[in-house]
Amino acid sequence: MNDFPTNVKEKLNSIISDMAERHWLFSSNPRHDFMRQDLGKLSFYDTMRMIIGMGKGSTNDEIMDYFDLDPDCIPSQSAFCQRRSQISLSAFEYLFSEFSSSFPRTTNKFKDHCILACDGCHVVYTTNSEIIEDYNIPRLIDYKGYNHMHLNGFVDVISKAFLDIVIQPGQHPDEREAFHTMLDHFQPDDPEKYIITADRGYESYDLLFHCELKHLNYVFRMKAPSSSKSLLSSYISELPDDQEEFDVTIKRFSTDKYTSIMKDQSDVYHYMNPYKNIPHFQQLLNDKHLYFMQFRVVKIKVAENTYEYMITNLPHTFVLEDIKACYHWRWGIEISFRYLKHANGLLYFHSKKPEFLKQEIYANLILYNFGIFLANEAAEENLKKKRKKGNKYNYEIDFSSALKTARKFFVRRDSHKHVDIIKLMMKYVHAVKIEFRKFDRPLRGIGAIHFGYR
Repeated sequence: MNDFPTNVKEKLNSIISDMAERHWLFSSNPRHDFMRQDLGKLSFYDTMRMIIGMGKGSTNDEIMDYFDLDPDCIPSQSAFCQRRSQISLSAFEYLFSEFSSSFPRTTNKFKDHCILACDGCHVVYTTNSEIIEDYNIPRLIDYKGYNHMHLNGFVDVISKAFLDIVIQPGQHPDEREAFHTMLDHFQPDDPEKYIITADRGYESYDLLFHCELKHLNYVFRMKAPSSSKSLLSSYISELPDDQEEFDVTIKRFSTDKYTSIMKDQSDVYHYMNPYKNIPHFQQLLNDKHLYFMQFRVVKIKVAENTYEYMITNLPHTFVLEDIKACYHWRWGIEISFRYLKHANGLLYFHSKKPEFLKQEIYANLILYNFGIFLANEAAEENLKKKRKKGNKYNYEIDFSSALKTARKFFVRRDSHKHVDIIKLMMKYVHAVKIEFRKFDRPLRGIGAIHFGYR
């Protein structure tokens, strides 16, 4: 019998129990909130677990499910809203951090390295033009505006677990600043075993300097050297762009001094304007004026007359095919966002208040990581099964079904009947096909899912 699911659930519940014993640390009004929680129907513990376990139903549906249809225990919707308003956002931030760090979140499966990716996405909620920082004003009179927050995620693309997030106003997102924040939070024991990947929107010298400062490997997608906004435009004379693919090593002394010698030897020195927003470069200099950087610029052919450019500090033991594979893994963060939104239910909110919405975003991420930990365990057990000779395809765990199953397992109250959740997840698999069907990407408007249609 696999005890891992029970251990994961007990760990999450124990952290919530410890928080409940010190509820004043996580309350909006420490001197008043939850002081008589034992006399009511909703304690700090139950309120936290209920918000985490919320699915796609309305608030009343979720309350009935959580209290197992017991009319004597079910609180009113008003009472639930009052209780959740007493819990500060820091409670969910703390729980997300503590629980996620309790289990291995990263997997060194790519040449003994772990691949991490950073990206952002819109989280749309009920339209309210009074929330100016989130309201997107329509360009045409007949069109309807919408509200959204910007969710920045830092993901291990192999395990699919979220390591960190930053929530920003929808109308004022700064993905690079969010990336810097998450890199500051990231404190690995062996940073050289990690590869940070990002798309063209993160093209920035300061992000490269930040990775260098933390001794992290990186593979960033860049704009073409012919673009004046590309970092590679400074090295265009050294790049054989007439070739379909190349792998060129660039060596430079980055400096904050613009002397005549450095100006004449641009192939040796690269001037970094100290008045630009590059604070991590100043840390790298460490009261000096030179910092040596060596990186590779890689051009990859992805289709006929279509090319992509990468910049990386990986050693040459990672050949061109490895760089391609490494960046291909970056797409895993898009898959994680899809699972988070559609399978785990991040699209289905139960409030219009921004503070409650942020609670639900963190709660949904806690439940998502809970499900991912169990789904990865089920995937490992599935690999141990012997493949039948007559099977045309290999079969792997259906993560969408696994996440939904994990939610039921979390919400389910303890009983004497044991449920083998890993075995249950292994019942829902899908065929792995090498050739995928390709469809045109549909372009459609963004809209919130209204409360009445749940």
